[in-house]
Amino acid sequence: MEITDPTLVYLLVILGLTGIGIEVTTPGGIIPAVLGVIALVFGVIGVVDIGPSAIGLGLLLVAIVLFIGAAALRLYRPLSILGIICLVGSGIWMFDRATDPTSIIAVTVGSIVLGLFMHFVEERAGRVMESPVRYGPEDLAGMEGDVRVALRPDGQVWVDGGLWQAELSDPQGRLGVGEKVSVVEVRGLTLIVAPRAEHNQGEN
Repeated sequence: MEITDPTLVYLLVILGLTGIGIEVTTPGGIIPAVLGVIALVFGVIGVVDIGPSAIGLGLLLVAIVLFIGAAALRLYRPLSILGIICLVGSGIWMFDRATDPTSIIAVTVGSIVLGLFMHFVEERAGRVMESPVRYGPEDLAGMEGDVRVALRPDGQVWVDGGLWQAELSDPQGRLGVGEKVSVVEVRGLTLIVAPRAEHNQGEN
């Protein structure tokens, strides 16, 4: 397999690195990682087929280091801006411009869009990690929510801005999607819930 369009090759490389970077900074989302690996594999094949320049590879490595440094040092904006500049330069000079020139407009736009997206992901992930924990799962008892996956009697509910595994307090009970529930107790990471009206009557 040969990929000979230098612009496409470069965009595949930075798209792949972005997907992997998203997985590293916000683990758990397997789709960005899988797509990133696929894009990076095709991009590397193209780079090998065409033959990169030393300055293009060097700038790409510097950009990667800068984005890693932005996440590690929490210097999101200054290092991300420098990383984007290096990405643009890398795209322009990745290949011999006399024989295999990339589209300056395409690699510039692609580098800026993906660089800004990477900056956004890093900054948001950093803020989440720095924010204090307000409470543990046990403090969800008494809160109200709604059913997202039908409870028969197991399912999932949306409570306090999160999706939780849930189980009805009545093993014979059934609740459909959208119905309101109240959290009776917490067992591990599973919420024991009851229909809201029934729970309120029990309290009265």
